[in-house]
Amino acid sequence: MDNPVYFIGSETASQSLGRQLGADSLVLKSLAGLDMGLAMTVLVATPIVNLVIDLNATQQLPLAAELLRRIVRGGLRSINLITLGDQFVPLCLADSIDLLAANHFTMSPHGEISDLERLREALKSPIARPVPECRHIEMQGVELKTYSPEFFRVVDELVRVADRNVTILLVGETGAGKTTLAKLVHVYSQRRGHPFQHLACGALPPDLIESELFGHVRGAFTGADRNKIGRFQAAGRGSLLLDEIDVLDVKQQAKLLKVIESGEYELVGSPDTLTSEARLIVASNVNLHELVDDGRFRLDLYYRLNVLEFRLPPLRERTNDLIPLATQFIEELKTELAIDIHRVHRDFFEALRAYQWPGNLRELKNHLRRAVLFSMGGELTVNDLSYNLIRSQFAPVVESKRPASTWKLVERVAQSEMEMLRDALAANGNNRTQTAKVLGISRVGLYKKLRRLGLVDDAAKELVPGL
Repeated sequence: MDNPVYFIGSETASQSLGRQLGADSLVLKSLAGLDMGLAMTVLVATPIVNLVIDLNATQQLPLAAELLRRIVRGGLRSINLITLGDQFVPLCLADSIDLLAANHFTMSPHGEISDLERLREALKSPIARPVPECRHIEMQGVELKTYSPEFFRVVDELVRVADRNVTILLVGETGAGKTTLAKLVHVYSQRRGHPFQHLACGALPPDLIESELFGHVRGAFTGADRNKIGRFQAAGRGSLLLDEIDVLDVKQQAKLLKVIESGEYELVGSPDTLTSEARLIVASNVNLHELVDDGRFRLDLYYRLNVLEFRLPPLRERTNDLIPLATQFIEELKTELAIDIHRVHRDFFEALRAYQWPGNLRELKNHLRRAVLFSMGGELTVNDLSYNLIRSQFAPVVESKRPASTWKLVERVAQSEMEMLRDALAANGNNRTQTAKVLGISRVGLYKKLRRLGLVDDAAKELVPGL
């Protein structure tokens, strides 16, 4: 073997690995105890980096986590990462292991590798997997990190125009991260020392939007018992994010256009003209051009907004970001909820990858909050995810043509269970072991259900030896 195999793990596991692979076929070098800078220097000087991590070596995990973090942040261009252990991933390594596309091999508590030939082939590979490119921005409490090329152009261009005194339009699905990008624009501009105001127009009754935007004077309308400053005035020389501007009516759109063109506006109920010095950032969940075509959005306002229009990709298109974001949210939630989470089952992450996330980041965090609350023993498994999330990944159930009046309760339950098992098997390529994991039951339990419902064949007997 031309390249050495670098190893992070216990001495016992190192000796066992060397014995199983054959002492003459590799050079196994331990990175345990090395200074981090020296360890990176060693790896950078190696043509093809083969790095093996023993996930059961708890004491070595901080070293492994920091080393992989440096690699992901640009320390290496490529790596052949291999992990050994059971089906759980330490939370501190989860995002890096996912990004670096690690090959995983099951290792028993006694250090025995499940598939030695495949491991040997992996270590002999002349090609290492590239480390994904990253955009990581952190400034004044605002952090944005993405590994998805689909998002790079948006981030790069927003940073370039952040300090220009122009209105920016952000378009993206609900929960896609428009508020974070707006804050990023603010902190990257010379306005960062001034207020950042955020108004969600869709959360307000239509008759109060104008007052929130521009303010009002006492007596302007029923209930206006005192003067109120609006968001333009509150932002001062800072930035104002107007989210969901597609809900503004034509009159409100005209007043917004006036502010964009001249900076001038009037408080509701007052003839006096004020001048706004705020930088305007607007956001929409829908395509404004379609609203223009339908006559629900002013064409002249749209032209003023789409000079700098940025479309945010939904989470389902940011495949490299899903597990790093999930890991970040889990870390935040375990602190917030005071629930220790230190390991995550691989099936848990597979379930997250299989879901489409129509609610994007907001939905992801909500599902993870539920999972953390239901977790046990410091571990997250697929059983901690909501049934609706798992069920939505299966093919739609075909309605039976049998008249509902002829159904008995026991028949309904059996039919529903049968359809769910069929859907689960189809979704997992008829792999019964994987299906059992997704459903959160044992292989034996799955076999018994299949046999009871008449869905078992001779091939299923592999689930229970001897049957």
